[in-house]
Amino acid sequence: MTSLHLLDGGVLEVESSVVVPGTGFGRRVAVPVQMFLVGTTSGYVLVDTGNDPGVIDDPVATWGPELAAASRPRVRPHQHPARQLELLGLTPRDVRAVVYTHLHHDHAGGGRVFPGAVHVVQRGELRWARSPDGHAGKAYVPADFAATNWTLAEGDWHMLPGIQLMTTPGHTPGHQSVVLWDVPDLGNVILAGDAINTVGCIDDDLPPGIATDTLAAVQSMRRLTALADATDALVVTGHDPAQFESLPKAPERLRRPVGGPAHRPKAMLDLR
Repeated sequence: MTSLHLLDGGVLEVESSVVVPGTGFGRRVAVPVQMFLVGTTSGYVLVDTGNDPGVIDDPVATWGPELAAASRPRVRPHQHPARQLELLGLTPRDVRAVVYTHLHHDHAGGGRVFPGAVHVVQRGELRWARSPDGHAGKAYVPADFAATNWTLAEGDWHMLPGIQLMTTPGHTPGHQSVVLWDVPDLGNVILAGDAINTVGCIDDDLPPGIATDTLAAVQSMRRLTALADATDALVVTGHDPAQFESLPKAPERLRRPVGGPAHRPKAMLDLR
């Protein structure tokens, strides 16, 4: 592991309860879309790819009217994945592998920008994305993953030295989080994806606002926070505006926010 950069993929305007359940029904909030560039001795690995860059010019033509209305993108040209790489003097050809936490439109839309990379997702996620139950399919855009040559993970996987994939189902059946060990100037880092939407979800022990299995989602979140507590890891949540603003973006390297990571849940038991 040589470096870690946070790439800015713009924002989505969504109903608040989609992010944190039971909050702000009917009220729109702007949440960040994030990508992470991991430097390794074998080359660069990208975690998630943001929205389809087509939404920069025409969200309705890219996603269709229903998704474009429910999840309103605000993405500027400089937030295109290729333009974000340019901040570091790189091009899409420099990305050797792309890892997806899951295949929702705001995490898998930019995959087409990296045709020469190895694309890694959980087998269960690809199976579900291709044939989801009912309304659970609304956040998937089949064009995002139809033509990709996939490398399929099955369960937890030590993918490369310092990069571990951890299955964290609940938000979707095949969701995975990415654990990075011994990142320079950072230590251990957990890229939670949508297994943990915000720091507030940890504080209040709440699953994502969208979950195919709520119990599994809570268990996945607790698994991640327990790992973070045991290893002093920084947890980067999927869509927390305040946390996103507190973290340096490319071309700066990612570093811990002042005051350290906000990842520990409220104490359940005090024996003093």
